[in-house]
Amino acid sequence: MGGKPLVRVTAATAAEVCARFNIKKEAWALLREGMGPREFVEALMASKQYVTGIDFMAHALPAREAVWWGCLCLQHACGDTLSPADKAAARAAVQWVMQPSEENRAAALAPAQAAGPASPAAGLAMAVYQTGGNIASPKAPPTPPPPFASAKAVAGAIKLACTKADPAKIVETQRLFLDLAVRMAEGSAL
Repeated sequence: MGGKPLVRVTAATAAEVCARFNIKKEAWALLREGMGPREFVEALMASKQYVTGIDFMAHALPAREAVWWGCLCLQHACGDTLSPADKAAARAAVQWVMQPSEENRAAALAPAQAAGPASPAAGLAMAVYQTGGNIASPKAPPTPPPPFASAKAVAGAIKLACTKADPAKIVETQRLFLDLAVRMAEGSAL
């Protein structure tokens, strides 16, 4: 395969990215010493380990690109069928991608909570909220988000979005979304 360089991925090796999340044993078997991120994603795709590929790319991409990738996946999977609460959560995620300010980050929490945990749009808004800043309640001491919380939320939202499209095509949708992540990492989709 070996396409364009993944210019948006700053990790030098796939192992560096894999250390950020719980990777399945089958995927570890594909990882080689010094293997680059593109080479590993291609190995995952060749072995049809798309879910692990989604986790990998969510943790490899910078937060802004990962959230945008999630927004594109959500649009593909759900189109105009989102509930008002989901639309508000998706809008909050897009607003932060367009203007990644602290104000927009903090504003993503309420729509994420309103849409609920079963919503991929809520997952994306929560991913935005967990990109930095204080995630503690107003009267608690300031607390940063856990490491890679935003990436985990993006991965979860994308995997959930895969189930919202045609149920008979979940695996095909996973592959499609992983292809999109690679294009995003190449700098082609932002």
